[in-house]
Amino acid sequence: MNILIVGGGIAGFAMARALELRGFAPDLVERREQGFSAGMGLYMPGNVARALAQLGLLKSVRDIAVPILTQSILDHRGRPLSVSRTQDVWSECGPCLSLPRTALQAILRGSLQQTNARFGVSVTAIQPSAQRCEVVFSDDTTAVYDLVIGADGIKSTVRSLLFPSAVPASVGNVCWRFIAPNTTEINGWTAMLGQGRTLLAIPVSAEKVYVYADKTLGDGEAKEDIQTTPLATVFEDFSAPVLPLIASMPSTTPVHFGSIEQVVMSTWYLDQVVLIGDAAHASSPSMAEGAGMAIEDALVLAETLAASERVDAALQAYVTRRKPRVDWVQQQCVARDTMRSLPPLARNVILRLFGEKLYKRSYGPLLAQV
Repeated sequence: MNILIVGGGIAGFAMARALELRGFAPDLVERREQGFSAGMGLYMPGNVARALAQLGLLKSVRDIAVPILTQSILDHRGRPLSVSRTQDVWSECGPCLSLPRTALQAILRGSLQQTNARFGVSVTAIQPSAQRCEVVFSDDTTAVYDLVIGADGIKSTVRSLLFPSAVPASVGNVCWRFIAPNTTEINGWTAMLGQGRTLLAIPVSAEKVYVYADKTLGDGEAKEDIQTTPLATVFEDFSAPVLPLIASMPSTTPVHFGSIEQVVMSTWYLDQVVLIGDAAHASSPSMAEGAGMAIEDALVLAETLAASERVDAALQAYVTRRKPRVDWVQQQCVARDTMRSLPPLARNVILRLFGEKLYKRSYGPLLAQV
C-alpha cells in the first residue's frame, strides 16, 4: 500500500513509526526544512507512556525525561488548593513524564528506518477518489497514493483542502510558552490560578522548566493589545513559586504567544484521506493530551490498516474506535477550562474539597487500552 503522511511533528513521526511496525514503508513530507516545531516543553500523562511503549520507544524517552510524581494546584498567592499523586491514577499505564518537545520528536524521527521523508516540501493539492489520491507537492512533483494521512497540526493543509468548513475556533484564551532556568526548584506539575489567568510550571530537565501562562480575553480586549503588555505585568499579583520564573526570565528567551483554539469534526476521513492528531481534533491544553491522542491515533490507524483489506473499512474502524475517547478528552478540556473561569472563591472551594476526585474522574476513562 502506498501511503503518504503529511506532517513531520509528533503525530506524523509517530504515524510513520506505527506503520513501519506493521510492515508499511510510507512517504512523509514536512514543510519545515529541519522538520522540528518550536522547542517548548511537553508533559505526558501515563497513557502516553503506554502508547510510547507500544511504539517500542518508552525506554529511550524515560532515559531523558523527568518523572512527574505530583500535580499541585495553588491559588495566585501560592496557597495549596489540591495535590494529586500521579501514580495513584496511572500505575496501570506508566509514568507521567516531561521533556522538551524537540527531544520527543528526535526520538520518534530517529526510530524510522523504512520511511521516505522529505523536508521543506508541502502539499498544494489533493484529488481524492474512492480508489486513490493524486497529490501535488510544492516542488512541482506529483504522486499517486492509496491513502493520504493528514498529520499536519491545527493549521492543517490537508484539512483545509478536504474539509474547508472545519476551521479552528478560539476558546477565548491567549497563552505564552517558554523554557526557563528552574530557579525556584519546581519539582512537579505546578499550576497557579488567578482571576481569568493561569500560570503553570513543569520541569523538563535537571536545570530547565517549561512555563505556560494563559489569560481569558475580556469583552473588547484584543489579542494584539495583550501581546504588547509585559508578561510580568499581566501576572503582577501572582507570587512564588511560578512568578519569579517570569520576573527573572532573560530578555533573549524565545516566547511563543498565540490564541488557544480547538478543532471539532464529526468525521475525520473522506475517500482515501484521513486526519490524525491536532489536524482532526485539537483541543485546549487543559488535559495535556495533545501528544497522547496523536500517538494513540497512530497506533490504532496502523492496526486497522494492517487488519483490513479495504482502506475505507480501515478508516471507518479507526474513527469508530477513536472518536469516543477523543470526544471525552475534548469535553473534559472544556469542563476544566470552565471550572478555572469560575469566581475564585467558588473555584477554590471546589478544588479544596474535590480536586483529587476531579483529577481521577477526568483521566479515569483513559486507563482503558486504546
